[in-house]
Amino acid sequence: MRLALAIETAAAAAGMLGAALLASAVHPGLGFAAFLVSNIGWLAFSAGHRHWRMFAQQCVFLITSIVGLWNWWLGPLLLG
Repeated sequence: MRLALAIETAAAAAGMLGAALLASAVHPGLGFAAFLVSNIGWLAFSAGHRHWRMFAQQCVFLITSIVGLWNWWLGPLLLG
């Protein structure tokens, strides 16, 4: 149960950090990286607790985090 609490806490903190970074004009791309960490944490937590609707939601959010990372960081880095 302690592992679940640690995952839940880390996922929530990463999500809040992602929101703050995305809202900032300085590091919006890093916000998507923080959201990606949050999504993975919530996927682990929701699967472990059999919260399948939350799991499905986080799958969609994971895709948006990957797209955001591509648009803000990976795409420009790889494609110039």
